[in-house]
Amino acid sequence: MLKIMTELGSHIEVPKRDVTENRVMPTLIENTDAFPDLRPLIRIQSNIEKPADAFVAVRYRDYWFWIDDRDFPSKRVFSFLMILFTLAETGGSEHAPIVTIPAG
Repeated sequence: MLKIMTELGSHIEVPKRDVTENRVMPTLIENTDAFPDLRPLIRIQSNIEKPADAFVAVRYRDYWFWIDDRDFPSKRVFSFLMILFTLAETGGSEHAPIVTIPAG
């Protein structure tokens, strides 16, 4: 799961401010001129303004990060990732409460 998250995280469009402040590495930009149909597995956009049409969105440090609702390939990868997290969830071992009845 960590390897998958690292790969997908390299495609997040990070704010320039965070790059100049050395908070994050710049977004991995792939040269797709030779292969115009080749695209990243997922596209996560960012902006200071709240997105108008997002499939999922989260606000972090005054910026919005989102997947566009019209970006079907990214929506599919994100949904698959959520399924993987659900399958990997171990949860705690839940035990029924213990009821003590005084005898005596």
